[in-house]
Amino acid sequence: MDTATRTEERRDERSAVVTALRLGWSMADVYHHARTADLAEGVDQPATAPAKLSNLTEMSGRHRLGMYLDGVDVALTRIAPLTLAAGRALPSTAAVRRATGADRAPLLFALDELNVDVLRWTMATDHRVGVAYRLGRSLADTVRRGDGTELVRRFGGRQFQLSRWLDELASVLPPYSAAVVRRSLAAWTTAVGRASVGDPTEAGLAELARELRNQGDLWQDVLTGGLHPRDLLDEENWAVVARNVIIRDRKLVVQAARGVFWPVLAPLLVVLLAVVGVSAAAAVGSPTTRAAVALVGLGAGLTAIWRSISTPTLSVAAEVNRPLLESELVAQMSARIDRPLTAARRAGRAGRQRPPSDGRSKYVARVSGVDLP
Repeated sequence: MDTATRTEERRDERSAVVTALRLGWSMADVYHHARTADLAEGVDQPATAPAKLSNLTEMSGRHRLGMYLDGVDVALTRIAPLTLAAGRALPSTAAVRRATGADRAPLLFALDELNVDVLRWTMATDHRVGVAYRLGRSLADTVRRGDGTELVRRFGGRQFQLSRWLDELASVLPPYSAAVVRRSLAAWTTAVGRASVGDPTEAGLAELARELRNQGDLWQDVLTGGLHPRDLLDEENWAVVARNVIIRDRKLVVQAARGVFWPVLAPLLVVLLAVVGVSAAAAVGSPTTRAAVALVGLGAGLTAIWRSISTPTLSVAAEVNRPLLESELVAQMSARIDRPLTAARRAGRAGRQRPPSDGRSKYVARVSGVDLP
């Protein structure tokens, strides 16, 4: 198999995985929509023609449910040609469409049956496609709007499975996306854990719950390729990356020099000085000639030592420096992705620092004792 074929297959698998992740997210959203939306026939239908074309937020519950189901059909149709499942029958949304009505229970049962069919189909089609479907569905449920109690329950252990799935899909997801979301997920888990025990330095559960959906939108954009986290870095982030890499490189160079000097460089230098000394002593001519012979021999010897050591050292340094650079980039990109978490913490600090109000204006002076008759 040539390189072009392998590259094309990898691109197809990445596209299938990203589509499956988006499909899982949509399936979780459609089930939540079916549980909470008003799906009665003709609900929210205006008595007169609207002044403008309806927007997405103005859709009725039934129309939005149909839109979600259309997206499921499109995603399944898109995944099949990218895998070995082109000849297999696709899961159908027909039963769900037939069950849509005033009674919610048949619809929810039909949606759950569709979810099982999609899960079986994706897992049998390609294991990583199935994992991506499960990841998208679980992430959507994790970032669903809710109160503080639900927040604690969602981050009570689910994040470990999500992190394992992200590790498994890292090679077929967009670059850096799995590492960035995994690090961000860990930061949110820590924040929720601290808030649940009343840590005064952390944002409250109410602030975290309010910003969690915004964080989920960023996670989805990063994992599906709609947003490259590196595009969020500014000059300050790149300066921090460069500074940290230089500091870590300097430490590595010092440690490597200490480890190489005594067992390798010291014996070579002793041998070189001995050879140069013998050559200078055996040279015929004035002291200036002997000094010139010694300098030429010393320069040639140092050049030979440098060439023998620099090539493998530089190649090893390049291999070591690449993961160091990527780890620093991931740290900075995660910090930029965690803007909703930063906003929640800022709101929590502002709420704690605001003094209690007694209803009076802060621009009107209070009545003092000397003002009274």
